[in-house]
Amino acid sequence: MRELEAKCETLGISTNQLMDNAGLSIAEKISKIMGVLKGLKILALVGSGNNGADCLIASGHLARWGASVTAIILKQRDQPDLRLDEAVRMGVSYVDRSSEREISFSSVEILFKEAHLILDGILGIGATLPIREPLKTFLSEFKSKEISKPKIFSIDVPSGADSDTSELDVSAIKPDVTLALGFLKPCHVNQPASDFCGEISVCDIGVPSNLGFQSYANLMSDEHISSILPVRDKFSHKGRFGKVMVVGGSDNYIGAPALAASSALKTGAGLATIASYDNLIPTMGTLIPEATFVRLKPDKTQLKPGSNLARQIFEILGNYNVLLIGCGFGVSKISREIFESLVLSDLELPQLVLDADALNLLSKVSNWWDRLPDNSIVTPHPAEMSRLTRLSVSEIQSDRLAVSKKFAERWGVIVVLKGANTVVSTPNGNSIISPVANSILSSAGTGDVLAGIIAGFAAQLSDPLAAASLGVHVHGKSAAELSIKMGSSGMLASELAAEVPFIIKKLRDRERFGST
Repeated sequence: MRELEAKCETLGISTNQLMDNAGLSIAEKISKIMGVLKGLKILALVGSGNNGADCLIASGHLARWGASVTAIILKQRDQPDLRLDEAVRMGVSYVDRSSEREISFSSVEILFKEAHLILDGILGIGATLPIREPLKTFLSEFKSKEISKPKIFSIDVPSGADSDTSELDVSAIKPDVTLALGFLKPCHVNQPASDFCGEISVCDIGVPSNLGFQSYANLMSDEHISSILPVRDKFSHKGRFGKVMVVGGSDNYIGAPALAASSALKTGAGLATIASYDNLIPTMGTLIPEATFVRLKPDKTQLKPGSNLARQIFEILGNYNVLLIGCGFGVSKISREIFESLVLSDLELPQLVLDADALNLLSKVSNWWDRLPDNSIVTPHPAEMSRLTRLSVSEIQSDRLAVSKKFAERWGVIVVLKGANTVVSTPNGNSIISPVANSILSSAGTGDVLAGIIAGFAAQLSDPLAAASLGVHVHGKSAAELSIKMGSSGMLASELAAEVPFIIKKLRDRERFGST
């Protein structure tokens, strides 16, 4: 952050101006989420640094707009405290507990119980763990009281979360909403803090976009995603919306390519074709009658029967916009031959999406990235990413954003690193992160659905990053919608696919009519 502030200073944007912008943006976000402010009781918890200053500035705006705001000063601030003085002039009342050796929670407990909203501005990105006394006991007592009425907003990071390591103190404040200032920090992306942060919303603090600050990433939002959805002319026909070829399926995984093909069609793709082994297709046809099929009949008398099957697929592939390979494909000798002859070849292929067993087959090939078309899309979960990178799963999960960015650049592909807060990274160093962490997705087949959604959007768009971002966001929003109805478990992958067109409609309506 200091590096960013220094860059802003060279452009004539002072740290004070950034704080003013941050405070106003925080207040505007709260106002948008909470609605009418008149009569709303807000309790602001104020620390000593810039985070506390942001909190006071936001409190002043909220008080001026009609809220009843009380600030509790919990850490000693520089004197004179111009930010506090300004907040008081704007209507904020305050209680100063910063000089006390032991901060008594009971003395202010009534303020917590009466509050509709708590604004956490105690500890910012510069704080180190563990939380020390007297703050530790104060926050522990607050947590032990289980005061459930107020909605909690944390400024930039929850107090008690380490911005860089994503570790959490046992006394950390768990917010409903974390208002990230300017850009996402590692704790917004990496576990355990990312799940602890609740809903994450990025506040514009006036940092110029041309600074090229690449250490962090953007957050997926309905506003952005709805603006890049494929346009559909009502006089169009199926040939206008792209064709997806799904290569996959094996004796033990007959349903996987059917889920992927169905999901591609649910996005609005015009046609989905499944290329799979001949003996599996009668069953697949009952699962998805809307698909067409390429029957692969291995001739075991040939030296490399998979090569001929790859040629059979390639002969019609010129009519397709996307090749999705890997869903339930297996890693048998013949699957490997098909994969290598089709994908790791000099053949001219359409947009490539590699999922599941395609990634497991890749992991056994040296320097495979030199043999893939540029901007291919790979969709590994952490275990598959481990096989591809030779990093441990724990290393990957400890810094998902950095790992995703590093290998997207090294491999020249778009990496969709699945899991809580899925990360999409491009070869040129850009990343975008899903705000979704939902245990309802911990169910067989949901990865096939995601691959199909991405392929479906890729068939309708020429931008693979847009297709991957759309796929991840629509997938996550569909899961979120279903979790409202059924809780955190029990969802079938087919139910997830069925929800996709309804989520797309909501996003399109948002683009047409604005948020409601």
